[in-house]
Parts: sequence; C-alpha cells; structure tokens
Amino acid sequence: MIEASDSSAAIAALAQTKPEFTLLGFLNDAMAPGERIGGVPVLGPFLSWRELPEDATFVAPLHKAGAMRERVAIVADLGIPEHCWTTIIDPRSAVASDAVIGLGCFVAPFASIGPGACLGSHTVARIGAHVSHDCTVGSFVFIGTNAVVCGYSKLHDGAYIAPSATIRDRCTVGTFAVVGLGSVVSRDVPDFVEVAGSPARRKPGPAGGGQGP
Repeated sequence: MIEASDSSAAIAALAQTKPEFTLLGFLNDAMAPGERIGGVPVLGPFLSWRELPEDATFVAPLHKAGAMRERVAIVADLGIPEHCWTTIIDPRSAVASDAVIGLGCFVAPFASIGPGACLGSHTVARIGAHVSHDCTVGSFVFIGTNAVVCGYSKLHDGAYIAPSATIRDRCTVGTFAVVGLGSVVSRDVPDFVEVAGSPARRKPGPAGGGQGP
C-alpha cells in the first residue's frame, strides 16, 4: 500500500480480513523501513515498489485537502502499470450492480454507490458516504465520511468532499476543488476553488491555499 492518509488504516484492516489478499506492508516516504503502522511494516519509500514481487498490487490512498495536484503527480511519476492497481470494496458497503468502479479505488464500510454511478481511478468513498444514482465521479476524488452526493452530480478529478458535506443533485464540483466539512453545495463549484458553509460559499484564494491553474 502506498500510504499517506488516514484511509490507510481502514484499508489495511479490511485487506487483512480478506483471504484473497496478503498485505505485504506500506510504502512511505516519511518513515524508515521496518517502522510499523498499526502493526504493519513499512517496506520502503514509494519508489521501492519495483523491488516487490511481480504479482504485488497496490492501492494509493494519498488524498489530502488542498494537496491533490501534488498527490496525483506522485502517483503518475511512480509509473506503476495499470494492471498493478487493485480496488478494495468492503463487503459491508452497498454497490449497485451497474455501478462502475475504477482501478485503485477504496469503498469503505457502509458506503453506498447508486445505480448508474461511475467512479474513476484512485477514488475513495469513506465510511457511510453515499454516491447517488447516475453520478459521475472522476479520478483521485475523496468523498468523506457520511458525505452525500445527490443524483446526476459530477465530481471532477481531484475534488475533495469533506466529511458530512452534501452535494445537491445535478451540481458539479470542479477539478481539485474542495468542499469543506459539513457544507451544503447548492450550485456548481468551479475548478481550484474551496467552498464552505450552508449554503456553501467561496473562500478567498485557491483551494487549500495553493496555486491556481
């Protein structure tokens, strides 16, 4: 597992209960090999993925509000082939039979993905998150605990939806935009913008205080 977020512990706990998975450990640029995260060893930095067995597969829960452009670049620069990414769906979640879940995703316990919904690659739906029918969710999107994305909404690549936020039906959240904790979005959110509140309003500056497009 390529680790840099609090989704990692949840994914690790689930992977260790599934007989089809053997959790080898974490890749982490900030910790030394041999250190442990929740009892699971750090194997080395991100780039050491090439030293692992050929049949090793990966998931990269690197999501962090305001830092998604950097995190997307990290994954791209690693050069891990598509067939080496795995998707983990908790059996306690509810995923519609016609929903599409991309490579490298994590769907947490009690999350629900509705009919006709589509999630891109490397997207995370945390505990209790709900993605309603016919939603289109891009890649590297984070949908926080108990967040609700109503029908026909669109979340573009790198969007970050904080816990307990609500996205009204048919709204669009732009690329690398951030929706704050508990916010209620009732109109489209442009790219690279951070909104917060109920109703959600734009905060000054680009999302996360970083650079705009």
